[in-house]
This record gives sequence, C-alpha cells and structure tokens, in this order.
Amino acid sequence: MPSAEVVEATKKRVRDAVVLFEHKEGSKSVDIKEIPSLVRYLGVNPTGVQLTLITDQLASLNADSGTDNTSLLSSENIESVVSNFLLTQEASLFRDDYHTLIRAFRAFDPDGKGYIEAEQMKVLMCSRGEPMSEDEANKMLVYAADENGRIFYEDYAQRLCTDGRRI
Repeated sequence: MPSAEVVEATKKRVRDAVVLFEHKEGSKSVDIKEIPSLVRYLGVNPTGVQLTLITDQLASLNADSGTDNTSLLSSENIESVVSNFLLTQEASLFRDDYHTLIRAFRAFDPDGKGYIEAEQMKVLMCSRGEPMSEDEANKMLVYAADENGRIFYEDYAQRLCTDGRRI
C-alpha cells in the first residue's frame, strides 16, 4: 500500500489534469471521450483494455449518480477511479526509457538514415499492435514530425523521455 503522501500526490495530479480537460472552464466535469487523453497526460501508456476498464467504471459510476448528461463525468469520480488505477497498476505503466525507444525506432530505419517517414509511421501505428485511431496518429505526428514529414527519432525519443511526466 502506498504511503499517504504518495496517494495524496497522485490525487492532486489527477485533479490538476481534470482542470486541463474540463468540458467547460470551471465545470469540474470531463467528457468521457477525453478520459484516454487525460490518463495519457498523466505520463502513462495504458493499453486499450485498461482504458476501456477505466471508462466503463466511470460510466457505471456516472449512471449510478442519476445525472442527465451521461457523457460528462464528475471530477470526484475521475479522481477516485484514475488515482486508484495509477496506484494499483503502477508497475505496469512505466514508460520505456530512451535506449529502448531508440532500438524500437531503428527497427523501422534499416538504412540508418536517422529518421522515419511520418506517413510510414502513421500506417504502422494505425494497423499494427494496439492500433491508434487516425485522429490519435495525426495528433502524435504533429508533435513528432518536422515540416518535411520526417520523424528524427533520436530527438523524438529524447522529448518523450524528458517531457516532465512521471508516475
């Protein structure tokens, strides 16, 4: 069981994230569609199954509360469910380190050019492993690719590892 300080720090991080993802400023509610982005914002990479479990649990709590708008979730429910998830699943949520990311990117760069074409990466992300939606892939590529449509993976891996997120 984590210490009281760790629990409170985790809850505060979730509360701060809720403010960023609020449906309307000051509403203290978040659209259920934003929950995967909110969880990832907290610096973890949950699987689709884990995200489904979180959103299902939140939807169930929301339905039990008898609110009219079933897509808007209260900050209290989000704090409870997401904090519990982060605290109980901590070991499985750590991000890969820089060297692991570089090895993975190099697998897609057999010529050793130092970059991957953004369109090639988009096709891979939308069709392999746990596929991303096209919208998710486009958002990622805005951050990852340069103006010529190339992902210089050493720079990108560095940004992923040092973006200030932590568990």
